[in-house]
Amino acid sequence: MRLAMCLTLAALPFAASAQTCTFAFNPASVSVPATPDSVGTFTVTASAGNCARTAVSSNPEWLTISFGVTGTGNGSIGYRVESNTTASLRTGSISIGGTRFTVTQAAGNCNFDLSAISARVGSTAGTGTFNVLTRCSWTAQSNVSWLRVTAGASGTGDGAVQYAYDANPGADLRTGVITAGNRTFTVVQNGQGCTVRISSTTASFTAAGGTGSVDVTGNCSWTATRSQNWITFTGVTAGTGNAAVPYRVEANTTSARRFGTINVQDQALTITQDASDLPQITGITNGASFQTGAVSPGLIVVVFGARFGATPLATFELSPDGAFFTNQLAETRLLFDDVPSPMIYSVNGQISGIVPYAVAGKQRVQAVVEYQGRRSAPFGVDVLPTAPAIFTQTADGSGAAAILNEDFTLNTPFAPAGRGSVIQIYATGEGQTEPPGVDGKLTTLPLPDTIAPVQVFIGGAVAEVLYKGGAPGLVAGLVQVNALVPLAAPRGDAVPVQLRIGGRNSQGNVTVSLQ
Repeated sequence: MRLAMCLTLAALPFAASAQTCTFAFNPASVSVPATPDSVGTFTVTASAGNCARTAVSSNPEWLTISFGVTGTGNGSIGYRVESNTTASLRTGSISIGGTRFTVTQAAGNCNFDLSAISARVGSTAGTGTFNVLTRCSWTAQSNVSWLRVTAGASGTGDGAVQYAYDANPGADLRTGVITAGNRTFTVVQNGQGCTVRISSTTASFTAAGGTGSVDVTGNCSWTATRSQNWITFTGVTAGTGNAAVPYRVEANTTSARRFGTINVQDQALTITQDASDLPQITGITNGASFQTGAVSPGLIVVVFGARFGATPLATFELSPDGAFFTNQLAETRLLFDDVPSPMIYSVNGQISGIVPYAVAGKQRVQAVVEYQGRRSAPFGVDVLPTAPAIFTQTADGSGAAAILNEDFTLNTPFAPAGRGSVIQIYATGEGQTEPPGVDGKLTTLPLPDTIAPVQVFIGGAVAEVLYKGGAPGLVAGLVQVNALVPLAAPRGDAVPVQLRIGGRNSQGNVTVSLQ
């Protein structure tokens, strides 16, 4: 008994010592945008050098630990936050014991569309389907018992929703709605004993669109519905007996022929519209990361689409005085809210330009491509103060960064940078500068300084920023950041490197070689 108590008392100091380990995080929390993927780091300060630590993510499906999972004493922990594809703000944490590092991520910009917005069905039972078009998560559900979702009740990204409906036992029309994401698909079902006829079953339109009308005759009440948003009604849409239903077909700005219907009871008018022959924008990406999202003043962008661009490739041209990139290249222009962009290159279906500094302070702008004097339909894009991204050696937004070593050699595994040396990182998306950026101007003295705060992370360690601003002799919008490689950075051929400008991170899959 006395021996057991002595052993217990002897163990108490060791037990107490184990319990005194505490940890502090710097920072203790961070807020990140919905897109693109974000990476970052935080430091851990332990109460003693022999304190063992294990980091655990509360949401490993979207918040992952990239390094520093285990360790002893002080250290750093790297993390990665996947893009938020939901319409809700979300919060996760990385914890060591009872200490938490909290990540709050903005809600995703979830846009939903449907392949059709309604269906007109007969009085008997049947089935149907429509497609949900989105990059986000969604669920589909009906508001009435006689209309049921039979497959595709939920999903992430594009997907099909299948539904079934019961026979309508009554003489009147009835309506049910399936909600998918933030869109609705309406099913209108005929009643028993109602006879309706329409004057025509087909109509054709050019890409420019136009107006039309269909005559309805019947012995009961009826309602006209449309299958697509680009068909709109301009007058009567319901009645009893005879009436005319006028409609309008919007211009088709896509490169595909399209089809839609106007349904009156069990009668369908099929509308066919020609494809557009105008230039078309299908996407705008960051010119360094090739990620979609918002633009910023001076951002180098790549625009994808159809029916524009030079063949063969045409690259930038300088003004007669040699001081500016021109705003037109091979009969191609890119405009944001009617302000022309300096052009970098033009090729069939793809062009690159620089977002004008005039977008500063705006929340959203309309982009247009003009080719041989003909303009595309406007393409809306959000504007942020900064949208940083690092150029890469493969020009695809990932892998080895476009970095020069201290001796001005290209950074590669065969020519790595030393810890404690200076590297030059080339990027875009720094936003407005001081003095203010001038569209298309080649950078000269005084060198424009990036206004937004700039941070550099190398292998999770914070690097000292020695210079941030315009790259001498290169076009405005291309930013150069000189940073001192931290002594704490790990060695390796593919050490993660990231910029944070104005609180926004560059893409997270870019590396530097360190020796």
